[in-house]
Amino acid sequence: MATPSVRIAPEGPAGPVPALVFVPDDPPPSLPLVLLGHGAHLGKDEPTMQMLCGALTAVPAAVAIMDAPLHGERRPPGREDDEWEADVLAAVGDPAVHAQVAAEWPLVTAAARAAVPRVTGPVAYAGFSMGSILGLSVVGDLPEVRAAVFAVGGYVTEARPHADRVNVLIRAGIPRLRDREVLMVNMTADESFPVGRAIEVLEAIPGPCSMHLYVGGHRDLPPGAMPGIVRFLRRALAR
Repeated sequence: MATPSVRIAPEGPAGPVPALVFVPDDPPPSLPLVLLGHGAHLGKDEPTMQMLCGALTAVPAAVAIMDAPLHGERRPPGREDDEWEADVLAAVGDPAVHAQVAAEWPLVTAAARAAVPRVTGPVAYAGFSMGSILGLSVVGDLPEVRAAVFAVGGYVTEARPHADRVNVLIRAGIPRLRDREVLMVNMTADESFPVGRAIEVLEAIPGPCSMHLYVGGHRDLPPGAMPGIVRFLRRALAR
């Protein structure tokens, strides 16, 4: 598991934003920055998310991951797991939460640049699952982000709670991506993000875009997907 280089907690509109910044071994003098949006019910300190951060440093880039609202250090105390899980599902469809995330990523970006002086290069976004939902909604409002990866995401199945509200927010965010280059990474049998609905998102993206498609369900994203994501980010950040 990768070891975080720096812990940061810039002050945001709803209080401190707990985040980590990962730096590759033997980094070059100037590093781009990848903002990593984690999945629902996870967080910056989860081993799986830290492994993703470590993998993405191979771009080479610094990688910043923050606890999304209600996650990690921001999980409200005293909530039972089932109550908290319901809160998270509702929050993903809440426009105020999306606005909060849009306001917090620039603060995390600035704090990462201040904490790691090598982080002087361009910025990309990589979101997984819930991180894809939030990314599709807010990346268009992040001026520094020049390219994005949306993995195991897209329009959510109508069987999911609050699906209508979530999909409205995604639909509103897609045109704001403008000319940013986008890679979608999806699964053929994703039970949360049907592949047909993911293709609808792909076809609506206004700028250059592509999709990597793998066989399996939502939790079956293979390790072999990461080299393609890294190559995409390396090329997009080198432009």
